[in-house]
Amino acid sequence: MREQPIGEAVEDDEWVPDGVMWPPETEIDVSEVHESLLEAVAGSRGVRFFKTHLIDVPTDCSLGGVQMAIDEGAGEACGIYLTVEIAGSDPETRDPILVDVATRPFRFSCTEDVEKAIATLSEYLRMEGHIR
Repeated sequence: MREQPIGEAVEDDEWVPDGVMWPPETEIDVSEVHESLLEAVAGSRGVRFFKTHLIDVPTDCSLGGVQMAIDEGAGEACGIYLTVEIAGSDPETRDPILVDVATRPFRFSCTEDVEKAIATLSEYLRMEGHIR
């Protein structure tokens, strides 16, 4: 085996970008949509709902869920970020008590596809400090 001479270029296949990624979104039925998102788009017609989860690229850790409402006719999107937090522990069993937490709905114009809407929501979540 030969040694790598000093100064010889070495390919770096370990490059890891900053940011978040997500698996392909899934369209969901209105019965699966968080109540705060439903309230935010109440009265809109032709709204389609989607969900996915965000993954931190550098650590490959799941950050939480995203639900999106897309109103293509109005050119608007509205999204929320969902996480689970430990609210305490059961005094008898000492099991953690988990609660679902949702951000306030974020509404924005969206003339692009769902993936672009998720990217816009992710950037908003970063600016607001919900994700890094």
